Amino acid sequence: MILAGYANALPNFTRPLATYKWPSQLVRTDQANIQVLVQAAGSTVVLLPSYGRDGGDDYNYFTNQLVSAGYLVLRPQPRGTFESTDPMTNVNLADLAADIAAVIDNLGGGKAVVIGHAFGTFLAKVSSVLYPEKIPAIVIAAPGGIDLPTDVAQLPFVAGNTSLPLSERLKALQSAFFAPGHDAHVWLNGWYPDVLAMEHAAVEEYGSLKEYWTGGNNTQVLELIPAEDPFQPSNQWNVTSTLYPERATSVVITDAAHALFPEQPRAVVEAVLPWLKQQSSKL
Repeated sequence: MILAGYANALPNFTRPLATYKWPSQLVRTDQANIQVLVQAAGSTVVLLPSYGRDGGDDYNYFTNQLVSAGYLVLRPQPRGTFESTDPMTNVNLADLAADIAAVIDNLGGGKAVVIGHAFGTFLAKVSSVLYPEKIPAIVIAAPGGIDLPTDVAQLPFVAGNTSLPLSERLKALQSAFFAPGHDAHVWLNGWYPDVLAMEHAAVEEYGSLKEYWTGGNNTQVLELIPAEDPFQPSNQWNVTSTLYPERATSVVITDAAHALFPEQPRAVVEAVLPWLKQQSSKL
């Protein structure tokens, strides 16, 4: 399925991030304290952000639409962002998945659909493998291809390196994260280099995700593919739904690249909400 993007789709966020007042709770996991933004009530959806970024400003519009549709939305903040705390070294994806499982148990009634964006798709997949009884379904938004193009693989570590000149970081953002005609300046802020390093090390330690490309054996999967995403060229658009047609659905969203959520938030909502409704019997 191909879903058309929306012109001028980016909502106008005018307030600095620090001025937002979200309800939040702290969840103590086996290793860390995780701050979780908690909004509304209903069936639980957990939202996991991308490499080296928090789960705040980028996902406000999307969260508000889920809340309006009757979902409890939990946004666990990665270790090292907001009030989520250490450890930040020698951390693997299983450790981070345990954080998510603890959040689901403590605040989500023990079961949730997990929505991961970019790096968050890796964590969503691993979490669904390790905790299939808690996570029956996942959304993988801008997951990249199984065979990641080598020429773009390092661009997150340029974009997120706050010690580099702004011009160099902006070039990386425009090349890989934002479609032509979209303003990449909105992502110059909001990076956490220590978090990026922790998450990258966890991915490297885990190795290939090919065996678990769609999570657990029974996981229902919605894949959101940005049409202009260099991390997932068009020859890899249909890999997920072709390999697992009985439980995976792929939707291509036009006029978006790897950032996706700040580029086409309304198109993302249009793709996700009907699919979430189909999963309601599993929650």
